[in-house]
Amino acid sequence: MNRADERSTKSPRMSLGFGVCMLLVGLWLGRSSSAQVPAKHPVFVGVKVCMECHDGRQIAGQCSTWMLSKHAQAYAVLSKPESLEIAKRSGIVEPPTESPVCLGCHATGADAEPWERDPTFSILDGVQCEKCHGPGSEYIDPEIMMDRERAVAAGLVLGSREYCHNCHAPKGSHEAVLKRPPLDMDKAWKEIAHPTPADYEYTGRRDTSAPTASNRPEYVGSTACGECHRGRDFGFQFSRWRLSPHAKAYAVLATEKAKKIARDSGVAGDPQRSEACLRCHTTAFNEPAGGLRESYTLLEGVGCEACHGPGSTHADDMALDAPVAADALRPVQRDTCLRCHENAHGKPFNLDDAWPAVSHPTHIPAPEKYVEPPYKTPMHMAFAPNSSLLFVTCEAANAVAVVDTRSQRKIGEIAVGRKPQEIAFTPDGTLAFVTNRLDDSVSVIDVRSQRVVETLDVGDEPHGVVVDTRGRFAYVLNTLNNDISVIDVATLTEVKRLAAGNRPWSAAITRDGSRIAVSNVLSDLVGFRQPARSEITIIDAE
Repeated sequence: MNRADERSTKSPRMSLGFGVCMLLVGLWLGRSSSAQVPAKHPVFVGVKVCMECHDGRQIAGQCSTWMLSKHAQAYAVLSKPESLEIAKRSGIVEPPTESPVCLGCHATGADAEPWERDPTFSILDGVQCEKCHGPGSEYIDPEIMMDRERAVAAGLVLGSREYCHNCHAPKGSHEAVLKRPPLDMDKAWKEIAHPTPADYEYTGRRDTSAPTASNRPEYVGSTACGECHRGRDFGFQFSRWRLSPHAKAYAVLATEKAKKIARDSGVAGDPQRSEACLRCHTTAFNEPAGGLRESYTLLEGVGCEACHGPGSTHADDMALDAPVAADALRPVQRDTCLRCHENAHGKPFNLDDAWPAVSHPTHIPAPEKYVEPPYKTPMHMAFAPNSSLLFVTCEAANAVAVVDTRSQRKIGEIAVGRKPQEIAFTPDGTLAFVTNRLDDSVSVIDVRSQRVVETLDVGDEPHGVVVDTRGRFAYVLNTLNNDISVIDVATLTEVKRLAAGNRPWSAAITRDGSRIAVSNVLSDLVGFRQPARSEITIIDAE
């Protein structure tokens, strides 16, 4: 066993002989028991890298098919008022675009650590290829991808309807707000299908270069712009663009309608390779720049820089917190739009009507006052020892409900900290400890009087809590601190801080009270880019 470091804040009156060790549980954290373990821990590379092989007529425009789907807008829709209401009903206090709960289904790699994301990856791409097929670093080599067995062995996950249900299962909060019928999985499966043609032959990576002009800034790409221009403080500008037809401008060139328009206009071959089409359907071909940075991709269609000009100077100034040059970005004028939209394929275009639809001011009206729903979002519960009273932590209500299970009635509600999570009792049933993840605190409840007698500061986002069998110490798992606060029950003070694994979550104690097992959300003791394994922290509580 590997012994973890111990960080001690010992009381001058007491020394605690706790030992902490880590156990590696032999479980590959894949989507199914049949998944194979790659030689290296895979990382997310982003849809830009997938596009190098998986776009174009010869492979049925797979990346363009994705870009035209709702999956490509999954992150962007989190900026809508409906998403805010769903989050509130679900007891989520963070903005949906920042909530790990929302991002878990509306983005790819939301729970990945920074080193697990290559520079070409962006969470703003929503539900992209790697959400369903797994992080691609180890199977993106064309030689591996052309051999299914090798690709699967390197981490490629073959999509399944069961996996789709993980996010698309009915959710009460979504149904109440969106008022949509349940997803028809059979129909949806056909709509997102993107099989590789039987006659496909790999002919090399897609050439995504574009015309350049010396002494000009470079194109950085809309996802790079979105690193700043995405939240409410910036009017959700990135999301407004991603939800617009401009973001699909390149992808639509793969449709049969676009191919017909191209033929009728005298364009031979693939519209996605024609400079005549790309000039108005992409950013890079619209106006030559000094080059393309790694964060740029043709797949973004008509992005921010198609209207505002190459953004590398502006982006670099902002990254350095330097004064922004007045001419770093180009002012948008009527001709900016008209040069592509006026008389385009015979379609009428009224700039005065179109302008409000594409406007994206920095300041947007504040959302309407939200009335908290009566649902209290129960999280965890425990019986008071030798009692019929059930104590239930209610996250949305910031309270603990007390239920008499004999009469099956709620007999009380105790106000605690914000977003209470778990609850644990002393063996004699006199005190209860409740973790409050948003306040980084623990509420201590006197069970007899059903009131909070003390609030203790602990670590960042506490979740699990357990009291030893002798009632001497309470152990509080500080999830974002990766440590454990040890509370002296007699004095209600923290007497020690133990090192834990990566994101400690829940705890269980042996019957004799000698050991406490702590689960960890992420791996900690594996080598760099080595396959993740489940880890459990074991505490010697003697």
